[in-house]
Amino acid sequence: MEIKIETTFLPLILAYDDLPNGVKLIRISQIERRDLGYESIAVGILSFGSGVAASIIAAWIYDKIKRVSDRSEFKLKISGKEVIKMSAEEITKIIETEIQIQQRD
Repeated sequence: MEIKIETTFLPLILAYDDLPNGVKLIRISQIERRDLGYESIAVGILSFGSGVAASIIAAWIYDKIKRVSDRSEFKLKISGKEVIKMSAEEITKIIETEIQIQQRD
C-alpha cells in the first residue's frame, strides 16, 4: 500500500533513516517548485505492508511535524487530502481512509 505525502516541511521527507519497521519512503522529487510567493513542497510516498497499522505511521509523521505544525506556512497533504487539524488522531483517520480505499480496489 502507498500513501502520498506532500508537505512544506522538508525534514519529514528526508527522515527516511528512522522509519517504522515495514515502511519505506520513496522520494518522488525532493522539492517541487510552485508559483512565486509560495512555499516549496516536498513530495514522497510511504510504502508499507497491510500489517503496518495506520496509527504507527501517523504517530511517526506527527512526531516529525509537531514542532512546526502550528505555523501558518506549514502544509501537509496525505494522498491529496489536506490535514487541517494537526494531530496524530486526524492523521490516523486520513491514513485509515486511504487504506480502506486501496483495499477496495
